[in-house]
Amino acid sequence: MKKELIVIPAYQPLESLVPLTEEIFKYFENVLVIDDGGRAEYAHIFKKLDEMGAIIVTHAINQGKGRALKSAVNYCLLHPEIAKAGIITVDADGQHRPADIVRIAECMEAHPDDVVLGCRKFDTDNVPWKSRMGNGISRKVYKWACGINVSDTQTGLRGLPYSFLEIAAKCDGEKYEYETNMLLDIKNNGIGIQEVTIETVYENNNESSHFNPVRDSIRIYSIIIKYSFASLFSALIDYIVFIIAGACGAPIMLATYIARACSCLVNFTLNKNIVFKGEGNTGKQLIKYLALVVVSGTISGWAVTNLARLLPMVAPVIIKIPVETILYLFNYTIQRVFIFKSKE
Repeated sequence: MKKELIVIPAYQPLESLVPLTEEIFKYFENVLVIDDGGRAEYAHIFKKLDEMGAIIVTHAINQGKGRALKSAVNYCLLHPEIAKAGIITVDADGQHRPADIVRIAECMEAHPDDVVLGCRKFDTDNVPWKSRMGNGISRKVYKWACGINVSDTQTGLRGLPYSFLEIAAKCDGEKYEYETNMLLDIKNNGIGIQEVTIETVYENNNESSHFNPVRDSIRIYSIIIKYSFASLFSALIDYIVFIIAGACGAPIMLATYIARACSCLVNFTLNKNIVFKGEGNTGKQLIKYLALVVVSGTISGWAVTNLARLLPMVAPVIIKIPVETILYLFNYTIQRVFIFKSKE
């Protein structure tokens, strides 16, 4: 029997959770199920799991998958004797087969300090379109935006070593964004990631999933959304000042520097405290940021100046729009990788 603790967050689960848990008990000693406020009509399912020997932690009201996983992690930190070998999170909707859960455990035993992800293949016919599209977008976005290169960013089958649980307990997010925020914490703390290819299963076209494609995607991509809003707000300041300076007769390069100077402090404050939440030395970060402002401003001014000469019929304020759009991607990457990078 394997020692890893199986953790199953469950909200209004199907009856199939009972035979799934029964099957898991054939391979693992302990199973912890979080009843995330599923209401009275689901109480009989959790009662059966309790009678089977599963540990049940109950939420009085539904709080979301992230909070359910945090409750499980906190329980493990309070009862280390059942989680010293690490924990394996398993979805309650039947997507994860016991054989694949065992393979995750075996990989954890071979790599005791790494996080193990059970990664699905999304090129099969049984994958719902929203899952295929969602993972495809997530994989590309998180590779660019966060430097995370994994084949399945949304997998709920994860092996977490005990040494990672304290970090997991502090991870941001209460709902589905918690699992993607966890990937950020894994990367920022220099923890290795192992991938295990698992069977891709969707019961009844994944109808039991409580994932809301719009609401929960907004939460998942919150870091990028916050950066975009901060950038747009700062760009608005930059753009207005650029127009005013140009109207007052300032050359394009000088107008660019004046506009950058007015918007950079606002942008720095927003990005440090809200977007990247960098906990490093503010003075050093500000120096790096100002260097980026100078470089970015020079590139912008040079590009707008030369393009204005090539396209004399187009106003510089119009040319500035595509130039700043390209620099948006450049600036984000530099800030994430070099300026606001933080272990915390």
